[in-house]
Amino acid sequence: MSLINENKDFGVIAELIPNNASVIDVGCNDGSLLEYLREYKNIDGRGMEIDQKKVQLCLAKGISVIEGDADTDLYDYPDKLFDYSILTYTLQATKSPKTVMQQLVRISKKAIISFPNFGHWKIGASLLLNRKMPVSKKLSYSWHETPNLHFCTINDFIDLCEELEIKIEKKGDLSNKKLSNFSGKNFLDSYFNEVGLFLVSKD
Repeated sequence: MSLINENKDFGVIAELIPNNASVIDVGCNDGSLLEYLREYKNIDGRGMEIDQKKVQLCLAKGISVIEGDADTDLYDYPDKLFDYSILTYTLQATKSPKTVMQQLVRISKKAIISFPNFGHWKIGASLLLNRKMPVSKKLSYSWHETPNLHFCTINDFIDLCEELEIKIEKKGDLSNKKLSNFSGKNFLDSYFNEVGLFLVSKD
């Protein structure tokens, strides 16, 4: 199976990154995204992953990776060391999303951040009709075993960027596999997008 079939989100993320860029993927899992970007974008990639077994999977793929925690270990990197930092489906599981976002835009020129949108209509409908925390493809854990600590909507994320004076440059619609320039809050995005995907930066 090709990498693009393994995770169709990768293609959208790759559109945000130019060839030969330096990239750190924070919470890189088994390294599949870095492997994809190495193949299709010829990036100079690094990974950070808290799970030792997944670190070993990265190493088996020839990916440069360290065992580390986004909440505590990003401080070790100099300012603007990387062209791009990536944080996919991890922000909501950090202890301090605000601090992690500040560190991402400090260590890189641009950051790509994605997260489950808890404002999606299906989540609201599930709570209303079933009176239970939803379980779906994007939210695959039951409430008692989920690693998610901070439930965030797309509008919450936009508000936090404004508070931190972080510029949102682009937004992604993973359902339709397309990117567009960011021009402010949009009801349709917050209501219909299961995942928030944003390209951000800070001078």
